[in-house]
Amino acid sequence: MNTQANNPQPQQAPGPSQTALSSRLAFTSLLAAGLALLTLVLALTAVNYWSTRTTMLQDSRVEAAIVADNISAAVVFRDTQTAKEMLRALRLSPMVMGAGVYDSDGVLLAHYVRQNDPGFPSTVFELGMGDATERAGLRTLEIAHPIVVPSAVGGTLYIRKSRSRTAVRDAENRLQALAHTDAVTGVGNRHAFNERLAAEMRRAVQLHGRVALVYIDLDNFKTHNDTFGHAAGDGLLRQVARRLQSVVRGTDAIARLGGDEFALILRLDMDDAALQKYGQRIINVFQAPYTEGGQEVNVTCSAGVATFPDDASDIDGLISNADTAMYRAKEMGKNRYVRFEASMNQAAARRHAIEIALRAELEHGDGLSMHYQPLISAADASLVGAEALLRWTHAELGNVSPMEAISVAEDCGLIVALGYWTMRAACRDAASWGAGKSLRVAVNISARQLGDPQFLQRVMDILREEGLPAHRLEIELTETVLMENMEAGAHTLHRLSQLGIHLAIDDFGTGYSSLAYLRQLPMQRLKIDRSFVKDLPQQENSRTIVTAIVALAHGLGLQVTAEGVETREQADHLIGQGCDILQGYVFARPMPAQQFLAFQQEHRADRWMN
Repeated sequence: MNTQANNPQPQQAPGPSQTALSSRLAFTSLLAAGLALLTLVLALTAVNYWSTRTTMLQDSRVEAAIVADNISAAVVFRDTQTAKEMLRALRLSPMVMGAGVYDSDGVLLAHYVRQNDPGFPSTVFELGMGDATERAGLRTLEIAHPIVVPSAVGGTLYIRKSRSRTAVRDAENRLQALAHTDAVTGVGNRHAFNERLAAEMRRAVQLHGRVALVYIDLDNFKTHNDTFGHAAGDGLLRQVARRLQSVVRGTDAIARLGGDEFALILRLDMDDAALQKYGQRIINVFQAPYTEGGQEVNVTCSAGVATFPDDASDIDGLISNADTAMYRAKEMGKNRYVRFEASMNQAAARRHAIEIALRAELEHGDGLSMHYQPLISAADASLVGAEALLRWTHAELGNVSPMEAISVAEDCGLIVALGYWTMRAACRDAASWGAGKSLRVAVNISARQLGDPQFLQRVMDILREEGLPAHRLEIELTETVLMENMEAGAHTLHRLSQLGIHLAIDDFGTGYSSLAYLRQLPMQRLKIDRSFVKDLPQQENSRTIVTAIVALAHGLGLQVTAEGVETREQADHLIGQGCDILQGYVFARPMPAQQFLAFQQEHRADRWMN
């Protein structure tokens, strides 16, 4: 029997040659993998380099074309100073190392360098670019762009940029900062606001916290901007931003959303009572006057606040509710802080419905109408005219009060159109009050209407088209309107007075304390506000105020109208004090145009003289 077939021999261990072979194979595999990885890294680096180079080159071409186009006028007139200033604007880009403008002969006209560089090429030929418009090295990128003037090449713009990683990174960081910063005030812009609000709301969800959003709108900023100019307006906005920064906490964020609107994002680690105090602190920071361009300016703000998740469950809802609360603050008289309440959404929905309906009415509706309240002479109780009062009845909204309609019109930009509609309707009705009669119609106008550049021409057109003599129109302006438009409106008011139109100050005594406009503006009449009339003759303070107003007006050669006269006792007292015109329920309530025509026929002066 062969025992070797039944008993296999044990395997021999690999020899030294086999071990070396295995090691070489493993090393070769690792080397191949490393070379492949290195090749991939180099390829990605090359792609990234080429992509960065291409992007930088494209951006630089656009940048050079814009600068060359803007600087062409300076080259034509050889305005070295202007050319230098325009080139210095390139310092905002950390990648720009230097730039120069060469005239049509190739001589350096102006240049800018990031560091002192006395060796900056004095001629375009020294650049060594020949006919090339671009030259890209490992560390620099150079662009030569023609400056085109009418029918010729006026010169050459040369820009040299650094391609170092540090410069590129600094430029990217600066662009990121600029993209999130408001250029006027230096606080966050709308883009930063959206990102920060989203982040704070996510944080609140994770930590079971709360976020408060405060919407702030400056009161009457447009008037100041129009009066003092946009440069002064920008300066005022910067002061507002600084004041807000002085009262907010380090964890809070400030953003300017555009125009005169600001927003604060608060991490809400306080109760509602503390939040109320915080909001009032924001309002109080506006109370001290501002000084801009040598002028002292008083600017207040209206603020509305909504909280997440109490008042809204998402960003859009939170923004909408804070905005609603801010408008509620405006409606309540401005210069205040209002916390959002769910009931406000109903009011907001009604305001939206009123806006839509009002737009339709002004285009082709018939729901708007004018009522007239008689003006009675205190001397002989004769009818001297009427005040025109807006009325609006809508099929779905019902009777919309004048205050509500005017408030919505102010907010949505319809107040000027509504004002002209009112004036035209009043002049048309007054023209039908009978030939030979000199009854005047009094129409109230808003600040925006007085500020309309076309106001004077529009008034003249309405009088001509409706056939009403100028002396039968009286324009009433409140003290607030006068003060807001003192400089801009003075010329217009003087021209209106020269045409024969009467001018009156409505609600006298309830507005600004300054009486400068009484000397500067061609007013003919003051109207004592009804709040001073209602307590006559019993209330001593009211008697004193009325006596003083009448004496002041007569001393300045102005007539006095008292509105809100509801009793015979009030009428008798006002007559005794020397008021010239009386208006109120004791004589007649506001009435439609046709009814006023009848009132003219039925009015008997002797009824009030006995």
